[in-house]
Amino acid sequence: MATLTYHRKPNGAVYVYWQESYWDKSAKRSRTRQACIGKQSEDGGIVYNKRFSDPAARKALEQGATVAESALTGQSLVLDAAMKATGLERVLRQALDARTADTLISLAWAVSAGAGPMYLASVWIEQNECPSHGRAPGSQDISRVLASVSMSQVEGFCCAWMAHRNKGAREQYCYDMTSISSHSRQNPFVEWGHNRDREGLAQVNLALLTGCASRIPTYYEVLPGSMSDVSTIRAFTERMRRSGAGRIRMLLDRGFYSAKNLGALLASGTGFLIPVPAHIKWARTLIDECRDAVEMPEHLISMAEDGRDALYAMTSFGKMEGKRVWRHVYYDAARRSAHIASFFASLKAWEEELTGGDTKKSNEWAYERYFTVTDTPKHGRQVRRNQDAVSAYKADRAGYWVILTNCEKNAKDALFAYRGRSLVESQFDEMKNELSLRRLRTHGPDTMRGRVLVQFLALIITAQARVMMKDAWERRHEVPKRDRLARHYPLAEMMMRLSTYRETRFAGQHGKVVSEPTRAQRAIFTAFGIKVKS
Repeated sequence: MATLTYHRKPNGAVYVYWQESYWDKSAKRSRTRQACIGKQSEDGGIVYNKRFSDPAARKALEQGATVAESALTGQSLVLDAAMKATGLERVLRQALDARTADTLISLAWAVSAGAGPMYLASVWIEQNECPSHGRAPGSQDISRVLASVSMSQVEGFCCAWMAHRNKGAREQYCYDMTSISSHSRQNPFVEWGHNRDREGLAQVNLALLTGCASRIPTYYEVLPGSMSDVSTIRAFTERMRRSGAGRIRMLLDRGFYSAKNLGALLASGTGFLIPVPAHIKWARTLIDECRDAVEMPEHLISMAEDGRDALYAMTSFGKMEGKRVWRHVYYDAARRSAHIASFFASLKAWEEELTGGDTKKSNEWAYERYFTVTDTPKHGRQVRRNQDAVSAYKADRAGYWVILTNCEKNAKDALFAYRGRSLVESQFDEMKNELSLRRLRTHGPDTMRGRVLVQFLALIITAQARVMMKDAWERRHEVPKRDRLARHYPLAEMMMRLSTYRETRFAGQHGKVVSEPTRAQRAIFTAFGIKVKS
């Protein structure tokens, strides 16, 4: 029989609990179910909480229904919609057994929702509807699942995912590397190298391939921390060739520029766009040849409709390793002006440091190159500027740069394509900050392998969620006003606004009750194509 009990808290509020006693056949003893349904009002009535604010939920209570389960569902509905839009679940279940796939998906949802470090994911899984909600794993269970994922399973999934994303699409990809710091001394991947976060720690390196048009991560690879950017391309292109991914086009950072890498890319038939480092001799010669001719009307490129963001470009055709390539030379007058202005500001600061005697060791190269300093008993310290060196700097190649490509002969198209490279950098930033991978807290290589896979799954889901939100924001005027997005919600805010949406299921024939969605929740659900109670 169900009863109501009242509990007064230290703050004076009286909470109302619904209780029902029942006989547990397996334990052969009496047990009690209870649920907090709200607070007692001043007139002795009940102010129901969100969980039981719906009339159907109260009716079910009055009829003696028992609460079988109550779970948060708002974040899960959106994450599931984003995952299904990518086809990720089907690919993952083909590579792993169902139980492991369910756990990894649940962990990826927890990471995507901002649950924090991995050891807190079990709390999120316990409270939120997800594939592992009914059997939420503890921290040790999570470690065992992560360690159980083999290298062959990860490779199989990555190749299948790459083939799935590349199917029927001519996509350009951004490829880049980042470092993830770690204190571990038991992981052979953790080595000293170029730490991109400027931390005094050893690291592992993570390479990521992302589709520029789709904005969806397509492939990743964990590498030892001592490996440089230059040494990764050759093995990567060979792996892509053997995986049957087809011909791809890659946007690379200048850190990947080397003769061997270019040779490997050209030999494999991989399309690429890469800016050439300023010290490369042939690029400096090419800039000098174009310097007088590039700033002409026929070479003008307007990057915006108002014409304010404009620069100049010339193209030179040639061959490397017997393959055709295009060398696009760009000149940006505003960029050159800003560069020189920044140099003059630094020059003034260096001169003041020398005059005042407050020199810095890091600036010694500048003192030696741009100034002559004399100290005499009569006149004290005299600082004279080396005008020839200053003039040489002004005449240098600031504002000029070169993009080398074997797949884009138009200079404007090549520049527009390359500007999409910031995408992969923003995804690295998201992984480290919003998705909690600034520090790798796993100790062994086996657990690390599963941990990074979860991070990759979360990055795919959140990237798709952002794409769907952006698309909905651009089409917001096509939906009724009551279901229209009030603003373009960032991922963290969207997850926070969805965190109160709940579903309560009752035993027997009483069914389930969902909470009334807020205006923001309704708009977000509409953006993701989710039908909810109006």
